[in-house]
Amino acid sequence: GGAECNINEHRSLALIYNSTSMWFHCSGTLLNQEWVLTAAHCEMENMQIYLGVHNKTKRNKDQQKRFPKKKYFCLKSKNFTLWDKDIMLI
Repeated sequence: GGAECNINEHRSLALIYNSTSMWFHCSGTLLNQEWVLTAAHCEMENMQIYLGVHNKTKRNKDQQKRFPKKKYFCLKSKNFTLWDKDIMLI
């Protein structure tokens, strides 16, 4: 439900795709010029981050594609079994 937002209304929204299949996997929030906050369970190989996407089927002229350089996890367990601290910084 709800109404469509304006094209530049949510500039901090980040979409996370698998670069091999171009499958939409997760979303996140752009914290500053370097960091995206998302859930740790969004971790995957071949990750691409898209910024400025308003419609997944139409390219926006302000849209940017980025590849993660580093990933930091805040998990209670190293084997991804406990999700009480399901946080990842990319």
